[in-house]
Amino acid sequence: MTVKEMNQIVLELVGLTEMSEDSGIVFDNGKEIKKILAGIDMDTSMLILAKQLGFDCVAQHHPAGIINANTFELFGRDHMKKLMECGVPINVAQKLAYKNSDVRKRGMHSRNRTQMRDVASLLDICDVAYHTPADMLAERAAQKKMDALMERNSRCTVQDVIDELLTIREYAEALEGQKPEVWVGSKESFAGRIYVEMYGVGAPSPEEYIACSDAGIGTFVGMHATPEVIEAMKNHGKSNLIIAGHMASDSLGFNQILDAWAAKGIEIVRIAGIT
Repeated sequence: MTVKEMNQIVLELVGLTEMSEDSGIVFDNGKEIKKILAGIDMDTSMLILAKQLGFDCVAQHHPAGIINANTFELFGRDHMKKLMECGVPINVAQKLAYKNSDVRKRGMHSRNRTQMRDVASLLDICDVAYHTPADMLAERAAQKKMDALMERNSRCTVQDVIDELLTIREYAEALEGQKPEVWVGSKESFAGRIYVEMYGVGAPSPEEYIACSDAGIGTFVGMHATPEVIEAMKNHGKSNLIIAGHMASDSLGFNQILDAWAAKGIEIVRIAGIT
């Protein structure tokens, strides 16, 4: 299988017509791919290790090496979409999602975006990165569980949400200290409408969470949250926040991509944070 064929499998798996700006092919030498070394976070040392061990390709979740200068545009577009899914009016969603676009654009100005590509080229080993596609798959899998829970029990609690998350292998097998936890609210709180928030390049701002809470979301399930988000949500006092875990959530999505490649005969070795 070629890297281009692997890329097409990801598009079809997620249902995208174009690859998201933070994902895709970092370096392709055009050779057939038989063995992949995959991890949540990979760097140039992992490229060297993979080459020494006879792998044809490194696959990473976090997008080190993606050189697309317009990656910042993905944040606003996806956050606006998700705000509207929660019931936030389109005019409010737009203003919240694009509030810091200039800051994010300037943040890309000084980044070293060619390091992974250049080292992969010198080593003659392929490198791919799939961030948003994997996060979208994770979100869908977790949201499906939450929808089923709400259908079974309209008065489910935050504890019920955590118990349901733990029926997913990646969460059940997460390292101690990285399993699903309640960060805002209590285990006895009624969950209300549950919304899983896992893709969009970065987590929502405090203002985004509050807008979604005011629109009717009772419990958010996310990967991570800043102290500012936690404080704002506690002060707002309407919704619960469950942090499912970053590595486990990333694994939940990325494993689906790796499994799809494995089904085509590629040997996959998982390291570096994959549950």
